[in-house]
Amino acid sequence: MKRLVRRRTLPDGRVEIFTPKMTDGYYTLADRVVDPKKHNTAANQFFVRDVEAVIARLQRGGVSVRMRGDITGQENLLSAGAIEIEEDPVVPAGVAEDDDPFATFAEWNSEADDAAYGSL
Repeated sequence: MKRLVRRRTLPDGRVEIFTPKMTDGYYTLADRVVDPKKHNTAANQFFVRDVEAVIARLQRGGVSVRMRGDITGQENLLSAGAIEIEEDPVVPAGVAEDDDPFATFAEWNSEADDAAYGSL
């Protein structure tokens, strides 16, 4: 699945990641065509549910997406050129081994495990 991000380096060197601010499951977009002088008015904004539709609009240009920073919490309408489209990393089967190299999911979900921890 694809996702939208914007990275910004803060003055202290930390990297803030902006992700779309969802409103009731919808992405908030703004189109400058309605009022080119003020793109953040309610009249310019519209909502889209599907990320693929948002990406198609971004690739055509002329729209901004409302996004929020994970460190400052700042919300901005970010233009298409400032947004990166990334693939979500695919989590391979067996992720438990990455978290705890001494146990596998099969070991967690075994009769021996249930017997050992059943009285807790």
